[in-house]
Amino acid sequence: RGINAEYGADTGISIVEISHRSPEFTALLNETNVLLREILEIPDNYKVLWLAGGATGIFSALPLNLISSKEDVVDYIVTGTWSKNAAKEAEKYANVNYVVPIPADFTGIPLEESMKFTSGAKYVYYCDNETVNGVEFPHTLKTDGTLVCDMSSNFLTRPVEVNKYGAIFAGVQKNVAPAGLGVLIVREDLISTERLHPVPKVWDFKLQDAGNSCVNTPNVFSMYVTNLVLKHLIKNGGLKRYCELARQKSSTIYDIIDDSKGFYTCKIDKDARSRMNVTFNLANKELESEFVKKAADIKIEGVKGHRSVGGIRASLYNAVTMESVNFLAEFMRSFQNDHE
Repeated sequence: RGINAEYGADTGISIVEISHRSPEFTALLNETNVLLREILEIPDNYKVLWLAGGATGIFSALPLNLISSKEDVVDYIVTGTWSKNAAKEAEKYANVNYVVPIPADFTGIPLEESMKFTSGAKYVYYCDNETVNGVEFPHTLKTDGTLVCDMSSNFLTRPVEVNKYGAIFAGVQKNVAPAGLGVLIVREDLISTERLHPVPKVWDFKLQDAGNSCVNTPNVFSMYVTNLVLKHLIKNGGLKRYCELARQKSSTIYDIIDDSKGFYTCKIDKDARSRMNVTFNLANKELESEFVKKAADIKIEGVKGHRSVGGIRASLYNAVTMESVNFLAEFMRSFQNDHE
């Protein structure tokens, strides 16, 4: 009833039941676009597209939409699992130049002077925050190329100078809404029909722009939650406030690690430590499974590291409160005291 009243639909049915071409949903979609443009200060020459398939769908669609000839080269900076996956996907459709060699272990951000960019590359791709590895770029990458950035896991956690990018995209499921929706912010001159490969219509940027992101039925519930979250972020101080909260939350956990005298260890370079995903190990790796179990016993869930890297991972997305972070910090101190 509340949803219906908010969007003027006195129909007795919910937002997830009405047509995605109805005036009510169109009003929701248009308002969500306005809110996103407001909070990110998106310039007028950028389009906002809401797409299926999340970030994986979008990074797979990027070379299909942006490559126009067999000679085109795209630059990829691989700093973790997700940028590596994106580069492998791009290799299906484009000539991929790895700006730096892929390291055996992902522990930091390459020095910019070591990056070998391609003159005239169609775009330069990187992932702003690597959830699996806990690596985050501390600032916008500096290059003369057209930047394309996956911001899935730190989207709406700090201000962004959108005009420094050709495209920014994200899956909404980390900081915004339930899974099932991706957002692409793309400079309008990059939306073209001159493409080397056919593009499935669901990920055709030109078609989706012309169709107001409704070429296919969008995830209407996720869109509704996105709308609510954007209003909440704006009302509660905007991205500057949430950037400071992210710094405070992550610093609280990193300080526990750094002050533990080696009981906890973090292998990520300090200038590349993620504010969203704090990854660490216990010096005695046999204690890690007990750490996860004891945490679950007091309702601290989801701290087991990704299956590909192991260890411990504390994800500190926007919805995680400072109170919850302090509770985790106290548990970490207590666990160390019990096992030293």
